[in-house]
Amino acid sequence: LWWSRAPILNFLRWIVDRDAVAEYMVSYGDWAMLVYLSLLVLQVIVALIPGQALVFAAGYIFGFIPTLLVTIPVAVLSSQLAFLLARRFGKPIAYRLASQKAIDRWEGMSRNQGIAFYFLAFNLPIFPSDAMCYVAGLGMISGVRFLLANFLGRFVSTIFTVTVSAYGFDLPGWFWLAAIAVILILYFSWVMYARKHKLNLKREH
Repeated sequence: LWWSRAPILNFLRWIVDRDAVAEYMVSYGDWAMLVYLSLLVLQVIVALIPGQALVFAAGYIFGFIPTLLVTIPVAVLSSQLAFLLARRFGKPIAYRLASQKAIDRWEGMSRNQGIAFYFLAFNLPIFPSDAMCYVAGLGMISGVRFLLANFLGRFVSTIFTVTVSAYGFDLPGWFWLAAIAVILILYFSWVMYARKHKLNLKREH
């Protein structure tokens, strides 16, 4: 049993190491971008795999514009595929491809949520953003509305991640201040959203 888990554990340790991922992709030369896109699709669909180091490595290797132009559409389409898988096959597929604990934790609260909720889910670190695609598929939100939340959420989060990975410490101080301000606004929006949800539940009971 432990022998069979070892390759998986080694892979998870590897994919959260930006330098290791970057070295691996660069080793493929002209095929590096295709390797990145393949890993990105895998990381979104198999929501158990952490993905920040992957995008950080891509921004570092390919630069801001190329990484942004390929990451947003691939991440959005992969997220939509995860949504459709959950909508079509239900919990059995969701539990196989994402954390059952994460799905069970967020499914009840997310069932009747809309665009604003899922936009926050893609941008706040308290949410398992990839697993939330499966949560959305199990909920009531329509495919079109989730696509809008998916695009807006991935757009904002990807711009931030790729900017940091491509430019790093060369970024001016105002960028970090603006980033902190945006994160705080999103966080307090979530706090108010969650409180409103709890009040509505109390009224229903």
